[in-house]
Amino acid sequence: MGGTHSIELSGKQSVVLASLLLNVNTTVSKDRLIAALWDKPPHSAVSNLHTYVGQLRKSLPTGTRLLTKGSGYLLQAGTEEVDLLTFDQEVRLARLEAGRGETESAVERFKRALALWRGRPAEGTPLRDDLLAGLAEVEEWRTQARLDYAELQLRLGHSPEVTGDLRRLLTEQPLRERTWYLLMLAYARAGQRDKALDAYRQARDVLVEELGVEPGEDLKRLQAMILGGNLPSVTSGPQGGGICQLPPDIADFVGRKAELSSAIEALCPSRQQATASEGAVRTTLTLPLCVISGQAGVGKTALAVHVAHRLRRDFPDGQLYINLRGEDNRPTDPEEALGRLLRMLGIDGATLPAGVEERAELYRGKLANRRYLVVLDDAADEGQLTPLLPGTPGCAVLITSRRRLTALPAARMLDLPVMPPGEASELLRRLIGPERAAGAPGEAGTLVQLCGGLPLAVRIAGAKLAARPHWKLDQLVTRLSDARGRLRRLTHGSLSVRDGLAVGLQDLNPPARRLFRLLGLLEAPDFAAWTAAALLDMAHTEAEDLVEQLVDVRLLDVAGRDRTGQARFRFHDLTRAYARERAEADEPDDERLAAVRRVLSAWLALTHQAHLRWCGGDHPVPRVRSVLWSPGPETAERLVRDPLAWVDAERAGIVAAVSQSAALGSYELCWELASAATHLFETRGRYDEWRTTHEIALHSAHASGDSLGQAMMLNGLARLRLARGDVSRRGDHAPARYEPAAGGLAPATGLGTEITVR
Repeated sequence: MGGTHSIELSGKQSVVLASLLLNVNTTVSKDRLIAALWDKPPHSAVSNLHTYVGQLRKSLPTGTRLLTKGSGYLLQAGTEEVDLLTFDQEVRLARLEAGRGETESAVERFKRALALWRGRPAEGTPLRDDLLAGLAEVEEWRTQARLDYAELQLRLGHSPEVTGDLRRLLTEQPLRERTWYLLMLAYARAGQRDKALDAYRQARDVLVEELGVEPGEDLKRLQAMILGGNLPSVTSGPQGGGICQLPPDIADFVGRKAELSSAIEALCPSRQQATASEGAVRTTLTLPLCVISGQAGVGKTALAVHVAHRLRRDFPDGQLYINLRGEDNRPTDPEEALGRLLRMLGIDGATLPAGVEERAELYRGKLANRRYLVVLDDAADEGQLTPLLPGTPGCAVLITSRRRLTALPAARMLDLPVMPPGEASELLRRLIGPERAAGAPGEAGTLVQLCGGLPLAVRIAGAKLAARPHWKLDQLVTRLSDARGRLRRLTHGSLSVRDGLAVGLQDLNPPARRLFRLLGLLEAPDFAAWTAAALLDMAHTEAEDLVEQLVDVRLLDVAGRDRTGQARFRFHDLTRAYARERAEADEPDDERLAAVRRVLSAWLALTHQAHLRWCGGDHPVPRVRSVLWSPGPETAERLVRDPLAWVDAERAGIVAAVSQSAALGSYELCWELASAATHLFETRGRYDEWRTTHEIALHSAHASGDSLGQAMMLNGLARLRLARGDVSRRGDHAPARYEPAAGGLAPATGLGTEITVR
């Protein structure tokens, strides 16, 4: 900045300066700067950042405007103060002049713009992924400017001056066909026909070896013209990147650095070629495919569009986009989709062939050996996609879908999760303004938590607050804290979390829809497939298939595997709220109650079996009197074969089942389940779960007047004190706790009243 002023900076200071210069006149959040400085930020990261910025302010020329803005920093500068801004302005003006036929003036502007480059930007600065990606984009701007400059020089007849720069550019990036084209043309116009044809052979060798593709039609046509003694005129202006059908990029796009990097790596091996170190170059002989999958509202389309815009310069022939409406009642038919894509490519609609096969052949022919990026948004399944895939690896395809689409060959699968709290908070800050968020950091964090990190929900919350600048954040927090009304309030204009969730149900069969509704009634934080079998009163394998349907459409998440070997599943909080909402609206009261009681009794049946396997006859419990539902002998054997693995897997579910049994008035089942789990909890040292279940069940038994239940729970609580050593710490309270238990056990069970306290 400021001309020739030279300053000495440490590595960390130079990283901060590079971040601010790459985003000049834009506020850069502290979170982004910290991420640029450290892979694992120290506890003193914020304090250290303040120090680096303070040192920068002292080192930069007088008059430099490095301002603190909310939760970030802003480097303000005029066009003439920053080379990158000057370069960008000069290149844009040069292209406008070239388009008006003012070639000589345009050449002079390009020359001035390129003269601003002195070495590589931020050379010697220790940069991380986000900054490296930004610098790669800046380098790409320079490359395109060099090519535009060379083309205009050829138009003026300056062929000898062009060849040296084109050769240097090919040494850096040998996969650009446009560079080879201009080099061949420069040699041919300089009368060096042999060098022009040799350049074609070199271009073909490198494209075949590195990408597995033949040169494009432009290179082949130019070779044929040179062989025939004819040369094309250089009348076209600089290439503008072909057609672009992409929706606008997301102005407030936040985070997703790992997914962004992975998608770019999958789709653009040539970019990897340009940035990889020697020996780490990737090549591809297959069509690059990347599938972004995830639940409704998680930001699949936003990420895909952002990636596509980042890659525009890597696909100079164009970027095609089509919404396949895979989650609608009527997804876009492949024949219709091909018709739209072909019209984008300039085919007259009146001449389009009928039928999928003929349209697909024409489509593949139009894309063959070209560099197109095709974005297929909201795909239904692999069958819908297959006719829409190009046939040559020079193109690339970016797909979004709720389903994982694992049948696509050699596709990179990106499973998009909800946003981490930091990224979700940054999104909210950008939507409502950093000052407003900084003024109520606790409420902002609570809002993000109530939205479950779902970008759509955070965006709706932010839009509501932006539309109501007079609201305090806690007003929206209060409204969203009501779980039953949360979905109703998470709507704004055309945005709705509920609508996105409803779409996921459309393709499910009736049993899967019913399972979705009933699972929403459970209080357990996660669950295995046997709970689905109990809810629907069906065989385990059939229920497991229905669970997988819910996973496929992203209405359930896979939480991992438990110690019994069972896959465990969970809802996103907002999805659970929608499932419960649908259950209360669509399921009769008696059927809802019967389904929940079945699964609660299954928890009791399996926990009782686990108790018997672990304790045998050493620690008898009263005979279970509740009506039980069991998943069947083989499934039960598999689940409780290792009783301690069972209690490890189901401890949270047992606590939730005890609580839900009490809430439903199933008092006997409540204390029987608590009693059955006692020795398992004791063995595992799960004292908190032991205490919680017994206190809930004791209150339940007392409310129902069940003397046996009260006695068993008092007995269990007294034993818990002994197990914890409360007798020695607090005095001999255990005998007093046992006395009412003994009085209740004698008449209720006939087991006797002898209780020994050791």
